[in-house]
Amino acid sequence: MTDIHITNARVVRAGSVQQGEIVISDGTIDAAGSASSVPTPTDPETVIDADGMVALPGAIDVHTHMHDDDLFPDGIDFASQTASAVAGGVTTVIELPTQTPVTTPEAVRKKAKTCSALAHVDFGLVAGNIQDPSIDVTGIIDAGTPDFKTFTADPYLASDASIARLMRRAGDAGGTVRVHCETQGLLDDARSTIDGDEPNAYMDSRPLEAELDAISRAGYFAEYADCPLHVVHISSGSGAREGGRFKSRANVPVTLETCPQYLAFSKADVAEKGPFLKVNPSLKSDAERGRLWEAVRDGTIDLIGTDHFPTYRETRKAGWEDIWEPYAGLPGVETMVEFLASEGVHEGRISWPRLHELVCAAPARKAGMYPRKGSLRVGTDADVMLIRAGEYEVSAADHTFVGGWTPYEGQRWSARVDTVIAGGEIVAEDHEVLSRAGRGQFLDRPL
Repeated sequence: MTDIHITNARVVRAGSVQQGEIVISDGTIDAAGSASSVPTPTDPETVIDADGMVALPGAIDVHTHMHDDDLFPDGIDFASQTASAVAGGVTTVIELPTQTPVTTPEAVRKKAKTCSALAHVDFGLVAGNIQDPSIDVTGIIDAGTPDFKTFTADPYLASDASIARLMRRAGDAGGTVRVHCETQGLLDDARSTIDGDEPNAYMDSRPLEAELDAISRAGYFAEYADCPLHVVHISSGSGAREGGRFKSRANVPVTLETCPQYLAFSKADVAEKGPFLKVNPSLKSDAERGRLWEAVRDGTIDLIGTDHFPTYRETRKAGWEDIWEPYAGLPGVETMVEFLASEGVHEGRISWPRLHELVCAAPARKAGMYPRKGSLRVGTDADVMLIRAGEYEVSAADHTFVGGWTPYEGQRWSARVDTVIAGGEIVAEDHEVLSRAGRGQFLDRPL
């Protein structure tokens, strides 16, 4: 029996948008395409008339920080944060360590078990924050993750030799190394020239050149070690071009990620929003923001993740008095799709198929779960979102996120996630979450 029949949708797949239908049974896609190519199901349990809404696979966010018992306060955990994800059309997340390292097979298994009991969406894990390369790489891969995170900057700074050795060992085992790219020496020097605690002082403490230098070195390290490289949260168009040099050399696979905040804001916005834009790497110039949109459009940037980091409004507000006080990081998992559809597709910066690639197909491939995730192929997981058009004002009060704020407060957007389906179940409608904690599954991703 058919569980869900979606009609009158604009179905987005790689390279195309067509008026069509989607049929879902037993948690999988039975059919997706033009109305003439989709057999009419008999007596479906639920019929959704999309009325021209855009249908995409559920988004995959490959960069989130959602659960850390030693860091996050009450109310911020994998349950509340994956509820925020599903409200925004994100049906799969890849969770990275925040303060508490995950550097052993036992730690991977423990976090997978903890998060499984809380998850509203399917999820994978990344091992990190790795400073000592003498870890059990093979054991970690066998525990379910082939991804290893390291840093070229504090507070988890790894030496050049440690990064090179980690890359050699991970590459030999078939894994990938993710690198936070800012050169600590340049950050130290920039900080030494700053005497102040206002929000702009923080932005000035993390110069563009620190990102460019670290991306370049990470690329050469990856080539030296013959290890696939994933550069996280690139904050500038120049950084994207720097990483693109290594993609074009094609000696090792290199994937480049940016985040919505770097496309939405520049240093010029800090005067108004202050600590609510404190993020690492920091925001760059408006010219760099424009260049980054170009890199997103032309394919230099491979995918978009959020680097989602949740805090309560009152905690973040303290940064107006002392910007060095609150943690850096922004909530973004619930707003990623709506921002990119509104400011990307509707403003003519990218197409619907390009959005499909950035938040669905490419993240799924990167995470080793395509086409099961990130596609609408027959037999794949029935993770689908419907997006409706219509102008509205962004407000944290309308979101599921428990922190009580969003950096996008007051902006006017034109795309809203209307209905979200995960595993064949309707799990959210207009940011009202209908799913339950524990319905999501750990995605074991051994090689």
